[in-house]
Amino acid sequence: MNNYTKLRPVIVPLDVKKHQKASALAAQQSHPEIAKQVYLNILAVTAVSHLLKWLEFETNLEQTNSFNPLLTGLFNATDLIVENQQLFCMPILPGETEFSASLDITENFIGYVAVQFQQSLDKVEILGFYPAVKNNLPEKISLAELQPLDNLFEFLEKNKQEVLPQNPLVNLGNWFTGIFEEIWLPPEAVLTPRLGFAKSSSVDTVKRAKTIDFGLLLNQQKVALVITIQPEVDSDMGVLVQVYPIGTQEYLPPGLRLKIELELDIEEVESRAADQLIQLEFSEISGKCFSVKVILDDAEIVENFVV
Repeated sequence: MNNYTKLRPVIVPLDVKKHQKASALAAQQSHPEIAKQVYLNILAVTAVSHLLKWLEFETNLEQTNSFNPLLTGLFNATDLIVENQQLFCMPILPGETEFSASLDITENFIGYVAVQFQQSLDKVEILGFYPAVKNNLPEKISLAELQPLDNLFEFLEKNKQEVLPQNPLVNLGNWFTGIFEEIWLPPEAVLTPRLGFAKSSSVDTVKRAKTIDFGLLLNQQKVALVITIQPEVDSDMGVLVQVYPIGTQEYLPPGLRLKIELELDIEEVESRAADQLIQLEFSEISGKCFSVKVILDDAEIVENFVV
């Protein structure tokens, strides 16, 4: 883990490249006040991104509203995706002592960072962090209420350790021709025999399973993700997604979530105290992509598929 205790206050220079990027986006706005807000938003978010990347956190400006000319000027701040979390970067002008909380937040919103500008615009000072409080965000946040940046860095470091790697796209159509990725095995090779997992009842049905390991979060306990596919009419594919306990565990851990993200829909189910499996079923047309997420607390494993 990095040592952050010497990083307060944090001064980030605003070089020519940052100003050029901000100017290019501000020039796309016809209203001078909106153009000014865009300019400050972009300088703030690129400065915070620069700092976090220097600290070896993963940021992604392209996934945010920051560089969307239709959105970035609508708010007094702009968001930054860092370690798959949404962080708002708030420009603070000389003399300002508070800022308005933005309402354009997502479920993975973690808080605000205040970015103090000077008249010269040659550098900014990143003042501090205001963490998200569920259902209890004030309309105005005083700069005196900001927490040290160390709190943000420690949160991101913890999240960085808990976010498990995302796997490449799996082509389910290949499964019908007997082509499988090495980690996707016959269910009987993964599941505990006492569960009595039923084999495919149709010659057209294909089932595969893989082990999911949440490591320390489950005290090294593992679960199995099972995908069952079957062709349907009009090039549709029926998909059944299940999660089972494996090893010596009879039940799934309570609060384990299975989420399916389709192009136009999201489905989710959560395990209870004595569930031996959870499952979701849907149909999708050929060529469409979807994601399967298995989530425990703040950690998730993502599997991406194409039909």
